[in-house]
Amino acid sequence: MKRKRNRFLLFLCSFVPGMGEMYLGFMKMGVSLMLGFAILTALVAIMEIGVFAIFPVVMYIYSFFHANHLGAMSDEDFENMPDRYFYGLGNDMEEIKGVLAGKKKAAAVVMIVIGVIMLWDVALGWLLGIFGTDNLFLKSLSYFVNNDLPRLIFAFAVIWIGLRLIRGGKAIDMEDMKNMEDAARVETVPDRAAQEQNISGTEKEQTAPDDTAGE
Repeated sequence: MKRKRNRFLLFLCSFVPGMGEMYLGFMKMGVSLMLGFAILTALVAIMEIGVFAIFPVVMYIYSFFHANHLGAMSDEDFENMPDRYFYGLGNDMEEIKGVLAGKKKAAAVVMIVIGVIMLWDVALGWLLGIFGTDNLFLKSLSYFVNNDLPRLIFAFAVIWIGLRLIRGGKAIDMEDMKNMEDAARVETVPDRAAQEQNISGTEKEQTAPDDTAGE
């Protein structure tokens, strides 16, 4: 059962991913956060790719502030907060399939990249064991793959994202401009019915006999 508890104990529990949520009674949130952090940590240890350590670190920080944020909620918001699993766990299977179907390509690219990096580490270890750690060519190749290549990929990714943002902004600006022009056109064009009514009224006034003229 979820209920507010001692804030100091919550602060101490929040240092363990998921434990703060469990302490407040959000068991599904706590289990999913704890399980996700453990899986990411194990994957980083198995793959031995240091740069991927950023993912469990980010999840750790998120879990810490998430638990304390729950504890700082008002009583009404706290009672209305649902306890649900993260990452789509426990949700409707059709919904999960829909989410996964839209991310198949991205997941495939990530898996391929991870597999290539792991193969490179294994192959480099074999080559260094055969030709020695003092081989200049292997040292240069290792430095390029481990240092320069990730920086190049990151630089191209940043440039690509920037170009997409610029193109997206231009598309939005053109759409807004078109909407403004359409709105201005609607405002400047008078109502046809009102215009015809005004014309007919004017003609009637002009053709109506002057009653004062006979007097």
